[in-house]
Amino acid sequence: MQRMMTKNSCSLRACLLLLLVCGILCFSLAWGEEILDADGFLVVRVPLSRPAGIVHPGTRPEEALLQTAYAGGETLRYTVSWLGITAGELVMRVSKVADSQETFTLAITARSAGLLEVFYPVADHFRTIVHGRMRLPSRHDMQQQEGRRVNSKLTRYDQERFLVSYRKNDEPADLYQLEGQMQNEFSAFFLMRALSFAGDTPVIVPTFADKKRHEVVVTLEGKEEQECVLGKKNTLKVQPHLKFKGQYEKMGDPLVWLTDDVWRIPTRIQAKIVIGSLTAELVEYSGPAGNFSLADLPKELPRPSPGETGAPAAEKVRGPVI
Repeated sequence: MQRMMTKNSCSLRACLLLLLVCGILCFSLAWGEEILDADGFLVVRVPLSRPAGIVHPGTRPEEALLQTAYAGGETLRYTVSWLGITAGELVMRVSKVADSQETFTLAITARSAGLLEVFYPVADHFRTIVHGRMRLPSRHDMQQQEGRRVNSKLTRYDQERFLVSYRKNDEPADLYQLEGQMQNEFSAFFLMRALSFAGDTPVIVPTFADKKRHEVVVTLEGKEEQECVLGKKNTLKVQPHLKFKGQYEKMGDPLVWLTDDVWRIPTRIQAKIVIGSLTAELVEYSGPAGNFSLADLPKELPRPSPGETGAPAAEKVRGPVI
């Protein structure tokens, strides 16, 4: 068992992020004149010409769903299992930024549990700031502790000039010139909740990942009745088709179950990996739709840190900067 857990440690990292693996990355790299600023970020004089070609701007979300499924004030907690074994938990929070109607913070915490905590401890924290009706990201911070490795990553998005700046630890930042606006893995997951899957028009979510811009197609795979922490719910079974490797190994596209109502709450996420599949089940929810929790949570789950329970409060953040 120890050998199997160690062999699949990289894949199990994906389990704690699989819910968010809806994201993808950009196409075409172009450099202007560049220097490094005091923080180690590239400062670029943007070229006058941009890559030629027509790109999809992305499917626009429904206004009504933005007011319910993407209204902020939510906390969602999931248990993640692998081959029937509790592997960890994932907590996601959506917060509206103070004094702003269309700026939100997406905060995600992923932790290992049970045997995985012994053989490959994981404690990852992610924070994305999104703006506007399309909920486009302007900044993404990552603090990762996986096994003995500790990494800090910062990505900045200039949605007007189609630029992405990425820096890992204290290394010089890399700058990417893209063909259009883009989501990231995390913002794409939450935007999917506000999209309509009615009609024959393809649902497209342009996302930046693997140094490329991918126009990710999201399809409705069916409707299912599901018993979950929210009770018995009709759900939409949707699937983002990811044509890239990404940060984590995967053997197939993830499946996401969303409640078929105005809240579009993700109740389950499932993805295949090298051995078996990973499943994330919603076990606690607090937000505009109400407060729900399972009576008996797995004992293997880590205890929440102070400030990680309950609905998030509004907060102030800086605007987009490249």
